[in-house]
Amino acid sequence: MKWLFKHIVSEWQQRLLHHLRQMQGADLVAGVCQAADTATPLPSDKRLWMASESNSDRGHKPLFPLFAGSVSGTQDCLLSQRKSKAEKIAEREQQLLDIAHELLNRDGFADFSMDKLVRVSGYSKGTLYNHFSSKEDCLSALCLRGMTMMEDMFSRAAAFDGTPREKILAMNVAYYLYANLQPTLSLAVLSAKTPSFTEKTSAVRSELIDELDQRITLMVDDIFRNAIEQGDLQERSELTVELMAFISWAQAFGLNALMTTAGDITAVSRTIGTNVALISCNVLLDGMGLKPLSSQWDYQASWKKIENEIFAAEVAQLAGMK
Repeated sequence: MKWLFKHIVSEWQQRLLHHLRQMQGADLVAGVCQAADTATPLPSDKRLWMASESNSDRGHKPLFPLFAGSVSGTQDCLLSQRKSKAEKIAEREQQLLDIAHELLNRDGFADFSMDKLVRVSGYSKGTLYNHFSSKEDCLSALCLRGMTMMEDMFSRAAAFDGTPREKILAMNVAYYLYANLQPTLSLAVLSAKTPSFTEKTSAVRSELIDELDQRITLMVDDIFRNAIEQGDLQERSELTVELMAFISWAQAFGLNALMTTAGDITAVSRTIGTNVALISCNVLLDGMGLKPLSSQWDYQASWKKIENEIFAAEVAQLAGMK
């Protein structure tokens, strides 16, 4: 009888403990879901997903599948259950782009492949191709992400309360910050426009890239055109608005590309410590005759004002990277 009583009590205790653990687990899962919903995206932790990749190279499952993009188990968080299928797909695509971006930063364009993205992300190749039709399509998606960032920064620059020339200067500040914060994305725009990329990029993505490209270009055109209307700039037959916008972009692109990728070259390294972007912009705009000339205006003060009033967050972010 004692043995039976002991057995029944023991079994009751086990059941009670099991129920308590289930309750505790439910609270814990809810807490994790809530934390994950507000935290920085998991793939941004390089140490975790890169450790995952190193293990995947040996043919094993990722060490950290949660950080590699796949969550084990069939039970979803309660919060994620409230999201639509389209929202989940969009989130997964952004997660894949985060990982692709990190791979490009680490290994460059030449060593990027869909197979490597499969290994690192933990998703199947079939899932990956549901998002991107090719390696080029994936890189074009990253280009689109970068151009969206650029459009936002250029829009803020165009809204700066200053003369047309100061607005052009603000565009240069925006481009300088963007190129230094996103060096990989700033160079990807050229790749996305080459025939080898465009022919392998989805039609929808190609159309979005073209639309963004046009909006950004016309934004610069409008400032030069406004300068002409206000009398700060004289349009000449050999120097149209379209030419001035292109030359301005080419100057800024070339300078930023060299400063961010060729810092060891003597011609670049010996300029460190000077605001080459400002000096270059002033030389170009003075040559175009855009008033007030640099001899008539303190554009160093304008540059600082633009940084403080429009791009304080980006300036702080760049300072934190150095």
